Amino acid sequence: EDKRRRNTAASARFRIKKKQKVLNLERTVSDLTGRAEDLEREATELRRENGWLKEIIM
Repeated sequence: EDKRRRNTAASARFRIKKKQKVLNLERTVSDLTGRAEDLEREATELRRENGWLKEIIM
C-alpha cells in the first residue's frame, strides 16, 4: 500500500511537471509567433522604404 501511495504521488508530480512543460512550450510558441509577425511587418515596411529611397535617388 505504501508503494502504491508513493507511486500515485510520483505519477501526480510527473503529470503536473508535464503539463507545466507543455504550458511553457505553448507560451514560447505564442511569443515567437508574435515576434515573427512583428519582424515580418518590419521587413515589409523596410522594403517599402527601400523602394521609396531608390526612386528618390534615380
